[in-house]
Amino acid sequence: MTFPAVRDETSAPYFDALREGRLILRSCTRCRHIGRPDTLSCSSCHSDELTWVGSTGDGVVVSAVVDHASVPEPTVLALVELREGPWIASRILDVATASDVPVCAPVRLRITEFADGEAIPTFILASDHRCDGAPDPRVITRRLD
Repeated sequence: MTFPAVRDETSAPYFDALREGRLILRSCTRCRHIGRPDTLSCSSCHSDELTWVGSTGDGVVVSAVVDHASVPEPTVLALVELREGPWIASRILDVATASDVPVCAPVRLRITEFADGEAIPTFILASDHRCDGAPDPRVITRRLD
């Protein structure tokens, strides 16, 4: 998939799942590594034998910024580490500034549908979004695949 993601033969299952209210990820059938939905080969063993698996939709914020070019108002964007491991970039809803989204804050999936019927994964802060202010040590030491 390219960004912004476009529906095509490869991405159709992903967009279909989002329309059904589910987030799916790519899982390697050889080594069981779970990757982002846009991956075409395993970042761990390089196999192209991938299948779709469901995600809990839970994650933690790794980083957040405000896109001031968004229309009609600025949008908070974040890098979210999903419970299953992959990191995805997404919008954080119902917040005004990036400072409202602390690193390590837990988030939950909220699927946002557009007028054309396509949907994207967005997130909201979990009701228990307080953290001690220190980044999750896994985030600091995690190897980027």
